[in-house]
Amino acid sequence: MSLTFFRNSIEHAAYTRLLKPYFFRRDPELVHNRMLQLGERLGKGVVGRAVTAGMFRYSHPSLEQTVRGIRFANPIGLAAGFDKNARLLDILPMVGFGFVEVGSITARPYAGNPAPRLYRLPVSRSLVVNYGLMNDGSEMIARRLAGRQYSVPVGISLAPTNDDGTAEFRAAIDDYLVSYQRFAKIGDYTTLNLSCPNTCHDQPFTAADRLDELLTELDKIDCSKPIFLKISPDLPMERVRQLIKTARNRK
Repeated sequence: MSLTFFRNSIEHAAYTRLLKPYFFRRDPELVHNRMLQLGERLGKGVVGRAVTAGMFRYSHPSLEQTVRGIRFANPIGLAAGFDKNARLLDILPMVGFGFVEVGSITARPYAGNPAPRLYRLPVSRSLVVNYGLMNDGSEMIARRLAGRQYSVPVGISLAPTNDDGTAEFRAAIDDYLVSYQRFAKIGDYTTLNLSCPNTCHDQPFTAADRLDELLTELDKIDCSKPIFLKISPDLPMERVRQLIKTARNRK
């Protein structure tokens, strides 16, 4: 029996027999917040990072790849929605992620949708997330990240603030522009979240002409980072083709 197999068996048993029963007897948002606090504390110390890396991190040259000039140690990344306020970037690489996307971040702080907003679906082994773009706002988060270096690529996911101030199409563009400017020199790439499903607005930028207008405005800001688009998985394929065509026409 290899040491790796033995270690994985111990970790699996510890979670399924001890941690999971404890977690599932408590409110999922409370558990989530406590784990965020634990991760932040572990990331602040050399010992915490080393122990976590020894338990979870794995590397191999066959997993490495370069996309748009960004080197990824492995293709498994943490999507936006978990580290909303960019507090876990010291510990998440130690867990084994090849990249981390923080946010989604909005121009203004937003407290999130009313609780309860996180639900377990035990049968399907999944969660329903309805936070509604809760975050500290781009000004505070940009200050938190400015000048720092990380061991994996960091993506900045941006979205319009989830309130009445961005109800108009042009106001939503201006909201994006504020955040994009603040993160122009922070992070390795930018993701435009065009399809958050639990906000008070529709998804106006999944129309090709409106996406083109947004990208035109972003092009006016001096930023050399790649831009990626997050779109809804249930859009009609013709709409997806139009969005891809619009994105490919940009510089």
